[in-house]
Amino acid sequence: MPPPVDAASPPPSRSIRFRRLRFGVVALGVLALLAFGGSSCYDAWRSYRHAVIATDREISNVASALAEQTAWTWQAVDLLLDDTARWYGTDSREVPPERLDEVLGTRTAGIPQVRMITITDAQGIQRHRSHGSSPPNLDVSDRSYFIAQRDGTAKGFFMSEPLVTRSENRAGVVISRRLDDNAGKFAGVVTAIVDLEDLKRFYGAVNLGQASAIHLLRDDGTLLVRNPSVPAEVGLSFPVLTAVPAVQATRLTSPIDGKHEFIAVAPVRDSHLVLTVTREEAVALRPWRDETIRVGIRTLILTLLGALTIAALLRQLRRVEASERALRESEERYALAMEGANEGYWDWRLPTDTLFISQKMKMLTGLSPDDEITTRSAWMAQTVVHPDDLQRRDSALREHFEGLTPRYECEYRVRMPDGRWCWLHARGRCLRDAAGKPYRFVGSAIDVSAQRQAQLDKEHLEAQLRQSQKMEAIGTLAGGIAHDFNNILGAILGYGELAHQHSGEGTPMRRYLDNVMHATGRAKALVDRILGFSRSGLGERVPVNVQSVIEETLELLPASLPYGIRVESRLEAGNVAVIGDATHLHQVAMNLFTNALQAMEHGGVLRVVLERITLSEQLSLARGAVAPGAYVRLSVADTGPGIPAAVLERVFDPFFTTKGVGEGTGLGLSLVHGIVTDLGGAIDVKTRAGEGTTFEIWLPITAEIGQPAAEAVRELPRGNGETVMIVDDERPLVELTEEILAELGYEPVGFDSSAAALAAFRAAPERYDLILTDEAMPDLIGTELARHFRQCRPGVPIIVVSGHGGTQLAKAAALIGVNELLCKPLERRELAESLARVLRAIH
Repeated sequence: MPPPVDAASPPPSRSIRFRRLRFGVVALGVLALLAFGGSSCYDAWRSYRHAVIATDREISNVASALAEQTAWTWQAVDLLLDDTARWYGTDSREVPPERLDEVLGTRTAGIPQVRMITITDAQGIQRHRSHGSSPPNLDVSDRSYFIAQRDGTAKGFFMSEPLVTRSENRAGVVISRRLDDNAGKFAGVVTAIVDLEDLKRFYGAVNLGQASAIHLLRDDGTLLVRNPSVPAEVGLSFPVLTAVPAVQATRLTSPIDGKHEFIAVAPVRDSHLVLTVTREEAVALRPWRDETIRVGIRTLILTLLGALTIAALLRQLRRVEASERALRESEERYALAMEGANEGYWDWRLPTDTLFISQKMKMLTGLSPDDEITTRSAWMAQTVVHPDDLQRRDSALREHFEGLTPRYECEYRVRMPDGRWCWLHARGRCLRDAAGKPYRFVGSAIDVSAQRQAQLDKEHLEAQLRQSQKMEAIGTLAGGIAHDFNNILGAILGYGELAHQHSGEGTPMRRYLDNVMHATGRAKALVDRILGFSRSGLGERVPVNVQSVIEETLELLPASLPYGIRVESRLEAGNVAVIGDATHLHQVAMNLFTNALQAMEHGGVLRVVLERITLSEQLSLARGAVAPGAYVRLSVADTGPGIPAAVLERVFDPFFTTKGVGEGTGLGLSLVHGIVTDLGGAIDVKTRAGEGTTFEIWLPITAEIGQPAAEAVRELPRGNGETVMIVDDERPLVELTEEILAELGYEPVGFDSSAAALAAFRAAPERYDLILTDEAMPDLIGTELARHFRQCRPGVPIIVVSGHGGTQLAKAAALIGVNELLCKPLERRELAESLARVLRAIH
């Protein structure tokens, strides 16, 4: 088993070391590659410089040598002309004129570049030549060399531009010197025609290599000779070639062939000539370029190999790191699995009492994660176990160590630093040696406080559900009894009212009937309570101003307020309203006030508070829960002895009372519970022994209306002979209703069978102006009968009367289109006003 690893511990420094090692390998590799690449670039640059310098040096030396050789050639020609000019001015008279051409030929024999020598007189007529005979009167006065010598613009010898001789029609260059007579005046010129083809052959004998050229130019840029030859360019001016500094190689784009070339310029000594040597840059640098390509390829290959080597090293480092990380993650997964499944864990070595405990386990047992715990005895000394659970925990541990249980498992409470108790579910197992003696104990624990609380909440909700079901069942039973009792009470109340109306004032009969009516009123109030408890009472669902109802109820208290009790009220609800029935709200308030007053037998204070409350989250109360929203809360508090716990559980049960016989019915709080639940509200009860009890009623706010104005007592509305069909399965009630309606001015027609009533209506549907029917009947119930009536005559007014009612009946009646729904037992005023409203609405 690997040693325990704390999953919360920081990552090992080993990963940092691997990152640094990878960074170092990459950095060194990149530096090495950059150094190698930089060295290769430097070698290429140095080779380039060497190639450029070598080319410059070579063509500069060639240009200087050829310029010097050309200077000797032109110097020989100039010496020949100078000697010929002196000879012609002094010794030529001794030679017969016919032999002068022969003597001139002899003088040119030693200089092969000179094709011929000519002598021209002052008028430009050529007189003598060394080869051949001069054409008669050959005039060269228009030649540049003649004009320059005649006008004295040439100093020494003069070289003409390339030209084609008129005598031989060959390309050449004319070099001339001036002839003066004894008086120093111009007497003509002596010329030497230098054949350019000889110079081409001379320059062609020099091997400069591929893509090289030799140019001989005048200092004004006029091209005289080029090797290799470009005949079309000879004689043209290219001053850019002579603008290059002498004996200093440079590079330019050649104006002759348009190529980028190295060029070296050397002036021809003692002349107006310039000799240039050019070599194409591409050719001159080709060896360097080829070598650079080879070096570049070699550098690229070596760089790729270096990069692959670095990548291989990095991959190997990653594999090593991945192996170590996998091992570390495996250990962490082991620890995380333990913590994920059991939250906290421990490992106890019994012989040495050494202990490893995870940080989560320290927190679960109320310790700080930073506490240094190395032994179990130190751990137990700092852990506070609930006294009720200590023996159970120790017994479970002892039984497991003794081999009585296969594993250790126990739930117990531990005190947290904030004082609360936290439930832990601990499980463990001990390892035993060959003799069966425990030597190691490992285990884990999980916080189950939430599960414990959830279980308690579940049990509480189940208890509330059982209570609600019980009250619903009792309410259904009570509602059924109230329905049957209403039929009996209706006859008693109706005939009592008729008898009371016809009895004399002050007679014993009136006194007897007053007592009957008073008892009937109490019976009717009891039925109303039963119906309210069963949540089946029919109430008018309209917006009700809650504060006005509470104010009216409080106004009734002073007349019956016991001695020693005072009332304190704070009503701050304003115009808030709930959808319900004002009578029901009055019953809720009166029952709560009555219970509070009865609880203070020796005096006290009744505090009534009505206020608006806005909830932002759901709130669970003693009876129900309220969702977020706006509510009106009625608090009724007394300073009595409080409610015992055993009584508190049954306080809302119907017919449950702690009062003596004849003092209470046990329906007060049951009625409150039924009405509040029917209105979508909830009830909370807070009690403390010796300090009193507070009941809080929470009702959802649905609207805001002003307080209603008081209405004056009105006379009973009467009919105008309208025919009213009365349907009820109780014959006495039919007869009673017929008498009441007849007195009110109507024409009643009664039926004690719904089937007979339907047959009579189908026979004459237009006879009846209004239908008054009971709901609970054996053949057809009232709402079903009303549906048949509407099928025969859609617009007939219908009033349904029920002794039980309920929301389900109200919905069914609304779907059929019943005009009004009344609750038994009916009083004369209630019946008269209902008939008047319905008939008035259809006219």
